[in-house]
Amino acid sequence: MIYIIIIIALITIIYFCSIGWISYGFNRIRSGTNNWKEESSETKISIIIAVRNEEHNILNCLKSFQKIDYNIENFEIIIVNDHSIDSTKLVVDNFIFDSELDIKLIDLSDKTSKKEALKYGIEEAKYEIIATTDADCVVPKNWVKNISVKFSDQTDMLIGPIVFKNAKGFLFAFQQLDMFAMQGLSFGILNLKKPILNNAANLAYSKKSFNDVNGFDSFSTPSGDDVFLLEKFKFKRKTIKGLLKTDFIVETNSETTLFGFINQRLRWSSKSKYYTDKLLLFFSVIVLIQNITLLFIYFGMLLVENYKIILIILLLSKWLIDFILLFLVASFFKRKRALIYFIPIQAIYPIYIVGIWIFSMSKKFEWKGRTF
Repeated sequence: MIYIIIIIALITIIYFCSIGWISYGFNRIRSGTNNWKEESSETKISIIIAVRNEEHNILNCLKSFQKIDYNIENFEIIIVNDHSIDSTKLVVDNFIFDSELDIKLIDLSDKTSKKEALKYGIEEAKYEIIATTDADCVVPKNWVKNISVKFSDQTDMLIGPIVFKNAKGFLFAFQQLDMFAMQGLSFGILNLKKPILNNAANLAYSKKSFNDVNGFDSFSTPSGDDVFLLEKFKFKRKTIKGLLKTDFIVETNSETTLFGFINQRLRWSSKSKYYTDKLLLFFSVIVLIQNITLLFIYFGMLLVENYKIILIILLLSKWLIDFILLFLVASFFKRKRALIYFIPIQAIYPIYIVGIWIFSMSKKFEWKGRTF
């Protein structure tokens, strides 16, 4: 038994140091935004939004662009319809009819998938800088301006923060803290100049750099267009930056049902088997292994009397470093209230992580009316 305890302790120490490193990086990049200075020049930007069955979301997304603080002659919006079978096209057409924004709606023909939709949109884009968001997102008024300023400073890819729109309930709190962890990892490691994660809901890159890396990957996954593009940019030594500012936060929808949440997470995890970035693989593995060891700790505290104190210390150490990271991220997003659910979510999180890992290897999932 002592050897199992030693192994669990070593894993916990590695995890603690890794998340501590991320927390340090996130705190630095968060503090660095106070010294960020804006410039007045406006760059022309093409915004690409891939849509499929988004009749309930796309209108709010487009309305947020009406509030953009940017010359409407200096950006265009290209909406690429990926074979929607609802009223998405009608909603967009009606909005275009009454809007002064430069919006173009185009349809995918024989091809399908979000990657193909984005690729088609990029091909049709008039401008060099490409920005992407999702149909269920709302962008802040300074979103385009922030992108413009950062791309005046030798940037090939810009990663921006995202947060779930405020909601109530345990399921929302679970998703919120889970997203905080991903945002903490994304920007904490980015500040240390080792980017491993991004999100197409708030992403921008140059068309030239996109073509230099030969566009998107060829993996047959419904997710990962953003992360795999990041890997290709890193391989070609492109300049990748992040901007962690409150007026650059994109808000997106959380899942409202347990079924939708599980399907979303299975979709996200389906891309993990194609990861090639060593640091991303390291964090994916250490998080999985740490949560597996937590299950051993739970059973050990119930069944093993001699080492109970050690197991409790290891458990609290894991919770402590997680809380530090989540507190830093929640403070930036001004969502510290979500930390009320920290302990119950931490208690069940290992079951969630291990369950998603097991199901992702065999279970099919649905997304936008398609089964994968």
